[in-house]
Amino acid sequence: MRGTLINPTISDRNVNWMVCDWDLAELDQNLVWQAGLAAARMRASGEFTDALKLLVNGSFVADPAAWPGGTGATETPWEWLDRTVRSVDGEADAVLYYARGLQEYHRGLFEVLVGGLAPLLTTVGLPRGYIESELFLGRYSATPGGIHREGCTNLHMVLQGKKVMHLWNTSDWIPEGTDVRADTDPLGNVEEEYLPDLAKADVEHLTTTTLRPSAGQAMFWRSGIWHVGDTPEPSLSFNVAMYTGSFNNPRPWSDVPVGTDGQLRRAWLAEYREFAGLAETDAEALALVSAIGMRGIAPQDPEPQQTPAAIRRRTPAPLLWTHDDGALLVATHGAVRRFPAETLDWLVGLVGCSVDEAREVPAEAGDLARWLTWQSFADAV
Repeated sequence: MRGTLINPTISDRNVNWMVCDWDLAELDQNLVWQAGLAAARMRASGEFTDALKLLVNGSFVADPAAWPGGTGATETPWEWLDRTVRSVDGEADAVLYYARGLQEYHRGLFEVLVGGLAPLLTTVGLPRGYIESELFLGRYSATPGGIHREGCTNLHMVLQGKKVMHLWNTSDWIPEGTDVRADTDPLGNVEEEYLPDLAKADVEHLTTTTLRPSAGQAMFWRSGIWHVGDTPEPSLSFNVAMYTGSFNNPRPWSDVPVGTDGQLRRAWLAEYREFAGLAETDAEALALVSAIGMRGIAPQDPEPQQTPAAIRRRTPAPLLWTHDDGALLVATHGAVRRFPAETLDWLVGLVGCSVDEAREVPAEAGDLARWLTWQSFADAV
């Protein structure tokens, strides 16, 4: 069985923050970096406007040639960072490459995240908003933008180097008269707040909690927590942001009553659509739940035409279904399709399979089996 991103202790909703372990070997530095390069290529093509930011000494760098991969050379994260620092007149004391919605640019990363986040459905549920992934590469004394808070719960994994996070649970510590700048997240459409005139050094002694995870560990903190990070040395980290709708939403998460057979009932799908507002139909809602609340990227290969004699489950990613007027809606990895009702027994058996377990494909399940291999839920045997 593959590992997970979710340490069981974060299911305790009374915990505001912690350093925790995570276990997902597939989520390594190379995979995250390749996704970061893919985001830079897509942003440079003009197809996406919010994919990335490059800040050097507090200024945005808009020239794609300066972005990772912009020279056409194959560089490691550290080679790119060193070149960027050396390209600035004098030494750059604050360099950050930030890429947002990383799973939308790299299918391999998307699949790893869906499998790794699968325990959310049964241990924590789904947030009111989308789940996004983010890359942070750089060296800086404080997060660009300074002390801030967002309407999202975070699992921030340090892949290489060192990262420090300073956190404040309430707003009582903010000095009287401090300017609080309100903003709205452009993709999640939820509230944010910044303290632009307040330096970390001025207030870090005021009821501050400081987290110092090692490479291979993660920091976890809930929505509405004031925070600011710094990097004692160059670092690469990966964040999973789970958008809850606001700082203090009384119902920021929804339990997901998925059955052991993979069924989600239509009544719950309608409730989820009302709760989250992210899907217009039950089919779209089922697909989104199967992607653990993430917007992803479709398979890059064409759909196979040959029916396999057997398939082997390759991932712990959810395989979900619901009844649909005498047929079935089936979803995995954010995709959904309608299949005949007579495939149900075989489908339920597949839901119960462990990773790497194989099942023969009967004639009535041929179309479903081909689709599942195309969606990377299973491999043909």
